[in-house]
Amino acid sequence: MLLRRITEHVKAQNWTAVALDFVIVVVGVFIGIQVSNWNDSRAESALADSYLTRLQEDISTDVSAINKRVTFWQEVIDHGANAIKFIESGDKGQKSDWDVIIDFYQASQIWKYEPSDPTYGELKSAGQLGLIKDGALRADLAGYYENLDRRAADLYSLNPEYRRLIRAKTPYTIQTHIWENCHAGDGVDQELLDCPVPDAELDFESLLEGFAEDPRVIESLRFWIVNLSIATDQGIIEIERLKTLAEKVQQKK
Repeated sequence: MLLRRITEHVKAQNWTAVALDFVIVVVGVFIGIQVSNWNDSRAESALADSYLTRLQEDISTDVSAINKRVTFWQEVIDHGANAIKFIESGDKGQKSDWDVIIDFYQASQIWKYEPSDPTYGELKSAGQLGLIKDGALRADLAGYYENLDRRAADLYSLNPEYRRLIRAKTPYTIQTHIWENCHAGDGVDQELLDCPVPDAELDFESLLEGFAEDPRVIESLRFWIVNLSIATDQGIIEIERLKTLAEKVQQKK
């Protein structure tokens, strides 16, 4: 319709009308482009906001996971410290032989940590990290996520020699009792429970002597507990780092 009108105005040599029609066309195209750009910008902002929300959820998952492990690892460390004290001094304090056996066994518990990074991985693989406009936030996210595998392997996924050694020395009957009564886990979470003495007649004193007399036990236990203490301290630092990162992500939503 507009083209037919312009044609009519040209035939009539009504140049003022032709110029006005041209302006209308240009303005219309300009507005159309601006509306399209505005819609694209809104869609991009919505996509960026959804990614930021998902990043917050991933960070929250990591904070919860590390918190649980720090609590668990500290219990393991306490058991290990008691076992070390017994070997080095022979002092059981107010503990029974069974209590000390539990210290030795529970000191072998592990709970590996695997960080949650699906959203960052998706952004990176799709080449969409640019959706996060703030360069400083992108750098902070990269600083956390790019080294997750190394940190997890170095500190959070240790499988100590002590674990293999003490379990090889602990009678099957005792281990079965411990797993049935002194540990709870569902494949996702786990916790150590108060441990009742088994009903079976067992020579706890001889078992403890066997633990104490093998130099590999104390050597591997010291190594394990020191490294687990480092992992625990690192976990506490990581939690604070993640909380700060979550605040920065929230500010950009």
